[in-house]
Amino acid sequence: MTRQAPRRANSVRRAGTGPTPPRPLFVEHDLKADEDRIGPHDRLSRDEVLALLPTLPAWPQRTYSRGVAPGARRLAGAGKILDWLLTHPGEGWQARWRAADADRGKEWVGALTEGDPRCEESRRSEILLGLNSLMISKIVLPRHGFLRRFKALTLLKDVQRMFPAGRLDRMREYGAELGMTPRHIDEGLRVISAIILHTGRDLEELTGEDIFHLRAVARRDRGEAYVGTHPAWDLLRGIGVIDSKDTLKDALRHGQRPTTELVDAYNLQSTVIRNMLVRYLEERRPGVDYGTFRGLVSELAGVFWADIEAHHPGIDTLRLPQDVVDGWKERLTTYTDKSGQVRERRSRIDVMMGVRGFYLDIQEWAHDDPFWAQWAVPSPITRGDGAGNQKIIAQVHSRMHQRVRERLPHLPVLVETAERVRRETAALLEAARATPFEEVFEHEGTRYLRILPKVNQIPSRLDHGSQHVYIKEVGSTGRRINQSVAEDDAFWAWAAIETLRHTGVRAEELTELTHLALVSYKLPDTSEIVPLLQIVPSKSNEERLLLVSPELASVLATIVKRLRDANNGKIPLVARYDHHERVTGPQLPHLFQRRPYWQAQVMNETGVKRLLDRTLAATGLRDAAGEPLRYTPHDFRRMFATEAVTGGLPVHIAARILGHKTLTTTQAYLAVFQDDLVRTYRSFLDRRRADRPQEEYREPTEQEWRDFQQHFELRKVSLGTCGRPYGTPCKHEHACIRCPVLQIDPRQRSRLIEIIHNLRERIREARGNGWLGEVEGLQVSLDAATAKLNSLSRAPADGRPQLVELGMPVFTDHAPLPMPEAELPKHQM
Repeated sequence: MTRQAPRRANSVRRAGTGPTPPRPLFVEHDLKADEDRIGPHDRLSRDEVLALLPTLPAWPQRTYSRGVAPGARRLAGAGKILDWLLTHPGEGWQARWRAADADRGKEWVGALTEGDPRCEESRRSEILLGLNSLMISKIVLPRHGFLRRFKALTLLKDVQRMFPAGRLDRMREYGAELGMTPRHIDEGLRVISAIILHTGRDLEELTGEDIFHLRAVARRDRGEAYVGTHPAWDLLRGIGVIDSKDTLKDALRHGQRPTTELVDAYNLQSTVIRNMLVRYLEERRPGVDYGTFRGLVSELAGVFWADIEAHHPGIDTLRLPQDVVDGWKERLTTYTDKSGQVRERRSRIDVMMGVRGFYLDIQEWAHDDPFWAQWAVPSPITRGDGAGNQKIIAQVHSRMHQRVRERLPHLPVLVETAERVRRETAALLEAARATPFEEVFEHEGTRYLRILPKVNQIPSRLDHGSQHVYIKEVGSTGRRINQSVAEDDAFWAWAAIETLRHTGVRAEELTELTHLALVSYKLPDTSEIVPLLQIVPSKSNEERLLLVSPELASVLATIVKRLRDANNGKIPLVARYDHHERVTGPQLPHLFQRRPYWQAQVMNETGVKRLLDRTLAATGLRDAAGEPLRYTPHDFRRMFATEAVTGGLPVHIAARILGHKTLTTTQAYLAVFQDDLVRTYRSFLDRRRADRPQEEYREPTEQEWRDFQQHFELRKVSLGTCGRPYGTPCKHEHACIRCPVLQIDPRQRSRLIEIIHNLRERIREARGNGWLGEVEGLQVSLDAATAKLNSLSRAPADGRPQLVELGMPVFTDHAPLPMPEAELPKHQM
């Protein structure tokens, strides 16, 4: 039977165990060579081109007061550019444009204006107007880099005037419906216009590949997409040019990648091993989730076989020599992180057990499928290689418990800070909104200036200026703040912290919460309606319900109200992308959703961690080493479990709430504090005291106090001190030599030896007279006295323990040396 790998927790941990190649979340498109790009009028003659230009819809028709048509300057500039291009080789205008290397920039414009007596501005303006006309007419098709540097707004507006009737207005309307600002719409239209100038196609002929190509060019040139790329995609979707329901981000995501692609990322040299691994992994894939599967590929193809090939090139068999196996095990103990530091690999035993399972699976499958018979060899990983796993697990639990001990006492500070920052940012936002633009206001002793961003200075956009409030501190810092974003960050940080600490859910489960998860339940006995929070299956594939406390109900109600107020009384339906499974879910009313731009997006685990870090920075908390204290979302889960169980919740109920399948997993979450032990002991004393008579808890009388003092006086005997508790009788009728509670005084050693000699004499006398009963009683006393002497001999003279050098044991046939004759019992002499 195939061994099933654990689910997501191990998959995330395993995926980082080896030299995993970089796997970007988004698809990187190849830059296709566009040397074959030519416009529809590429083969026209010079005169035919100049005759074509005035027929363009964007050609200016008005005349100046002097009767000079502005189109004349355009024709003159276009003619000079065409004459210059004719000096370069090529069968068409686009080929001549590339031969002239005109895409490098506008430096060549200066060469075309030489000898012109007019001012430089007039000369350059004429050439640029002519270039605009040539690009609009698709005579030349410049590259994206040239268009980004050209920055001619009139050119892009001319392109937009050539859109089919109603298309431009429809794109603006659709962008406003999505929640785009006028700035976002304008940026998207500029990108669309640039794509038309680059490809030479009309608006209706554009495709999604044109957006992908533009993004690839931008990432090559500047490392990120051009501003306006995402709005351009949505605007083209809105008019049906791009047939897709996905946003650009969703369209670019990899999704679940094929097994061959995952394996080939490690560049395995042996084809037969590569093919065998692909087939094995295909067999395992249906039985595990995608996150675990990627971890399995990383272990077998990356950490195991890629490392074997790197140090032993040419190997193509699973039957590995012992020296190869030993070398791999030694290298497995460490790994190099992204910063280049060598670190200990804590999951090395898990990796070895995964490799062992790989070999054992092949051995088992070989009984049913002949293909695997050729690969069935003994596993190089033995059962003993996993012997240290319990120690590693104990170390992991110790680190987890220490994290809880360090962070749980500071949780009230973190909660108070999150609430305080939320109140302060909301109050500052309200004060800023009540202040007119470009006026100063004071809040909490600090003076601020409300700013009107330049993009909002156009009167038609003043309504948009109320969506984001910008302020600037008046004083030495002059710090500019987008207060709307600051308030939004503070709110969601508070909401995440409160929800995590009241529910103990995982970070992934937090982002999966929807408005539909709030359900009610009627108690059968009292018919009382209680609210429940439904946690959808995540890591353990088990759905569970949590009772909503009043505190949690208040937090969830605040979240729901905020979302409804910002979206006309409704919670938007948003699709959540699962970063572990690499799939996009259905559109649901998610609670933890934000609108960073015009599209609502579900927060991911990284975003939750980022908000948590910002709140921690505001607390100023530091750990024992003086470093800033760091929390992870999972720390709240451990703290929730610890507080719940120490507060009296049975551990099996806590396991059900946390979604654990076994109590062992829950017990590993519980950190024991020293004060918990003290409280538990005091509770035990209180319960024991409650069971005893009340008269025992009164002030002692004079006689009782004298009896108490006399008890300690009577404890002193000839050989030492009696250790019996107060108020208890002597069980051995003052036969102290037999009593186990007698504490021998080392200074009475000689007296004890005398007693032993005396007992031997009395035993000899009793045997001589036939007093066998007396012999038995004296023998019991002699054995007890001898045991006390031996114990006293082993103890140091000062009564304190000391180290004794035992040496190496030597096994001989000789009997042990006898005790000194003076200390031997007489029956052993």
